[in-house]
This record gives sequence, structure tokens and C-alpha cells, in this order.
Amino acid sequence: MFVLQGPRTCSASEQVINGLVGAGVQVVAVGGTSCGKPVGFNPVNNCSNTYSVVNFESVNRLGTGRYFDGLAPSCSVSEDFSAVQNGPADPLLAGAALYADSGACPRAAPTAARGLRQRLLRDGGEAAGMLAR
Repeated sequence: MFVLQGPRTCSASEQVINGLVGAGVQVVAVGGTSCGKPVGFNPVNNCSNTYSVVNFESVNRLGTGRYFDGLAPSCSVSEDFSAVQNGPADPLLAGAALYADSGACPRAAPTAARGLRQRLLRDGGEAAGMLAR
């Protein structure tokens, strides 16, 4: 099973991923490290106040949990929110498709400065020359 994840993948989403792993499902996580929230709470009302104190930690069937530093990806791919999400240019979706077809992660994307320079050159901007200096 392929999952797309990043730093905004938290809590219930992480529980699903960890639960699948605990059930013996081979999970290929594409993207970045998740946020790391293996805990939750059940709100308690007391004297017209609601208290939401962490009162449980999530683990899977194998007892695996404690992913406070997040769940690391199997295939590290940088997100690009300037691309149409869930479309062919979405780097996480494209990375998962490549991995499914070839078993390999995509090569690292060019650095942000290099990518910016390429966009400026493509758009005919004079600022590209300044960036190269």
C-alpha cells in the first residue's frame, strides 16, 4: 500500500499507517516525515469546563508506537504546493507511481535556487542572470 505523507500528516493518519504496518501490510510511505502525534485525548467535562489532557498513546497490534519524531518515509520526496495537487505534476503522486512501476524513488529534485533560475530562464526573466552570479 502506498501512502503520501508529510509534516502535516498527523494523529489519525499516522494511526492508520502504523495500524497497517502492525497488521502486516507492506506500506510504502512517499513524501516527508509525518508530524509525530501518537497520543490522543478524550475530553472530560467538569464544572462547565472541558479538559482535554493527553490520556492515551496509540500502538499497533505489535505494540509499536512512540513515533513522537514522526514516521519516516520509505521514499523521500519533497512536496511542491505550486504544482496541481493530485495531478500528474504532484511530486508525491508521481514519486509513488514511479516507485510502483520501478521499485525506485525519484532522483532528488534540483535545489530551490536552481529551480527558480530554471523558471526565470523559461519565463525570459533578466533576474536569472542576477541569480547565477
